[in-house]
Amino acid sequence: MLNWMSPHEKNMNKMFQEFSILIRRPALEVMDILKRLNYNYPLTRFLLYGEMNAGKKFTMTHIMHYCRSQNWVLLTVPWANEWNCKRLDVSFNHHKESLFDLPVHSKILLEDFLLKNMSLIKEFTTSTTYEFSEHEASEQGIPLTDLISFGITRMKFANDVVGALLKELQILANNDKIKLLVTIRGINSFWRKTGQKKEKVQEIHAQQLTLVNQFMELLQSDTKNAVAMCSTESWVNDVTDRKSYLPTELMGKEGVDFLEPFLPIEVPKYGNAELQSVMDYYIDRRWIQAPEAKTLVGRAQIKFLSGHNPYQLYRVCVPL
Repeated sequence: MLNWMSPHEKNMNKMFQEFSILIRRPALEVMDILKRLNYNYPLTRFLLYGEMNAGKKFTMTHIMHYCRSQNWVLLTVPWANEWNCKRLDVSFNHHKESLFDLPVHSKILLEDFLLKNMSLIKEFTTSTTYEFSEHEASEQGIPLTDLISFGITRMKFANDVVGALLKELQILANNDKIKLLVTIRGINSFWRKTGQKKEKVQEIHAQQLTLVNQFMELLQSDTKNAVAMCSTESWVNDVTDRKSYLPTELMGKEGVDFLEPFLPIEVPKYGNAELQSVMDYYIDRRWIQAPEAKTLVGRAQIKFLSGHNPYQLYRVCVPL
């Protein structure tokens, strides 16, 4: 799960020699719903939203950890906006000329999926034959892990293998073989223009990307035994489009209508008790060492300067 941690978060884990998550109400609320959910109904969608750096990513991490402990299969998009912004390779889709493949991004997704789920999917085989070109095909009945490995080693077809994998996961879930958690961080990027470039194409919208199309189809499927946990992220939008952190502002009417019906879960800034708990942890891990910062007055100043924002709390404590 550490693949979506930022550099400073990875450094803190290394310095503290452990990976810790603050137990917060939004995560507990989602997990309580998951315990009571009827999985015979079609895919349930959660949408996490909140102010910038309020803790949505770690709330999602906590929920993923819970689902992994229950032997769920995890399909994770750590940062959907990377498909829009990180220019690695773009190619025309073999089957639909109007779509664009992202082979490198697809390969990374397949590698991450295999790493997270190898022990859970190693016994499953493919339900049908998948043809990727005139000369390349994947036969029915081969191990699912072999299909994924094909996409990793033959990167040209990685995007098509992602599509095949999503179909196989839906079949497995519908046959009560697995429970599936689909996690997409920054889903509002699905309704943005991209910075991807291809010859003779001046502008590529996110929904012209094959990966985005594949995940949008999955989100609107009637797959049972499946849950989608998405988040909106202000970072995705231009500065002029960040007037509010509410989903209606970040996704627009089209995005909200697409996800409906969904369960909105707000992730607020730290409450007083949460902020004090984190400061106690920082002191215990010797992240805060200045004697003045450990006093009641010092804590009050840190609280004021951070504005109860988790990331700003970290920033304020860096020189202490």
